[in-house]
Amino acid sequence: MKATLLLSYLPTIILVGTKGSNAGAVLPRSDADTIASFGRQGLCLSYFSTGPTDKELAPCKIFCPTQDPNQDPNGVGCKGPGIDQDKLDPSTIFKDDDGNEYTPGTCVCDLSAAEAFLDVVIQALAKLDEVLCAVILSAITTIIEIGIDFVPGGAETEAVKKAVEGAKTFVENGLDAASFFGNWIGDSCGISDFSFNLQDAFDGLSVEPDSLGVSKGCFKSGGACPKP
Repeated sequence: MKATLLLSYLPTIILVGTKGSNAGAVLPRSDADTIASFGRQGLCLSYFSTGPTDKELAPCKIFCPTQDPNQDPNGVGCKGPGIDQDKLDPSTIFKDDDGNEYTPGTCVCDLSAAEAFLDVVIQALAKLDEVLCAVILSAITTIIEIGIDFVPGGAETEAVKKAVEGAKTFVENGLDAASFFGNWIGDSCGISDFSFNLQDAFDGLSVEPDSLGVSKGCFKSGGACPKP
């Protein structure tokens, strides 16, 4: 994300002037005002960890139908900046009324195309069956709690490799932690609630050495993936 200037504009309003798609984002202090303001600009609340999906997508349900009258207001998505939280300008990080941290994301109105792309990426990765699901979650938990050096060999090592391969593939294709755990591991394993911070786990897996796994490649049209 480009450098951002944060100014106190009015007692109840914060004005963020950025370069790029989020230029001129006005961030009122209440969730209701934030949603209304974002809904006029095509922005959404991109949470860093588990956050309320209804609040995250609420601005897009306002914005997207204005772009296409036939748009299903429920068929929308939110695309984050694709940058680690610690690398973002702190002035672009906010808290909602419940204390959940987020940064402005961009509304995805053509969710059918986004879902189709996500399906292509997921299909390129290892198929997660019931046995592998249990092992991969155990391995990720071990990495988070005591480090990768303490992952036992055998099945758990293989599970770590599949998780690292998956995380690096998601990163290369501009997909985030929520998609990795929600759409791949979560949907495949029938899990909707995880006992660890999704962003921290995703970030850790994506920077493991290539000896543990590499990306399956870029699946965007024309190979338009960001360079690592």
